[in-house]
Amino acid sequence: MKRRDYQPIYDNTFRRRHRYRRWFIVLALVLLILGGGWGWFRWDAHQRAQVASYPVRGVTVNQDSGYLDFQQLAKSETFVYLQATSGATYTDDDFSDNYSRSQGADIQVGVAHTFSFTTSAQRQFNHFKRTVKRNSGTLPIMVAVSYYGKYNSSNTEMATEGQKLKTLVQLLNSQYHQGVVIFASKSVLTQFVRPVLPNQDYWTAGGKLSGHSQQVKLIEYDANGKVTQNGQDLPVAKSVFNGTRRDWHAFTK
Repeated sequence: MKRRDYQPIYDNTFRRRHRYRRWFIVLALVLLILGGGWGWFRWDAHQRAQVASYPVRGVTVNQDSGYLDFQQLAKSETFVYLQATSGATYTDDDFSDNYSRSQGADIQVGVAHTFSFTTSAQRQFNHFKRTVKRNSGTLPIMVAVSYYGKYNSSNTEMATEGQKLKTLVQLLNSQYHQGVVIFASKSVLTQFVRPVLPNQDYWTAGGKLSGHSQQVKLIEYDANGKVTQNGQDLPVAKSVFNGTRRDWHAFTK
């Protein structure tokens, strides 16, 4: 008679438990994915509703944004800021072309400069003026400020750098007479900008749409946004104006 191979009962129990554990892990992962997707959907819907409550919206573009159709952009956006310069030597490759093509579109145009801690205000102003010439748009000039390298809140020499920023703003105001708005994160605005430019218009970065004072004129809510044109997703930074259309007209006059 052929001998039957009996397996110990604890071996069968172990395999059953292992199988149940595997299915439990799979189920948990599925629920986690579904929950994450639902959470993202709810957040996205909330974000869209918040953005929709701001009647004036716009984008900031640079050479990484690619070829934009400004006529098409004007159908969804009120304004566009074009990156022009940074420091005393850098010029955005697409600024001149972007500015020329934007003039035929029904969209308000501003230009942007990125502040450098390592070069003087005068040199930065001269570079901006040579690059932009009379093509400064109709909106307040945006000066972007961010910490980098040794230039941060722990640097004891930042007060001197603050005076450099103040001088640059004064030079831009005296040349173009259209105002300046400082773009920076909340911490940079509080620690670095406000001590030297307490009454300046601000444009805050960071994504939070609510809880800003009237001094914050614009809010960047999506630094890694996109616009879709001709089947292509083009990278832009998305912002809203912190006020009504009447406030916007007052800000841009």
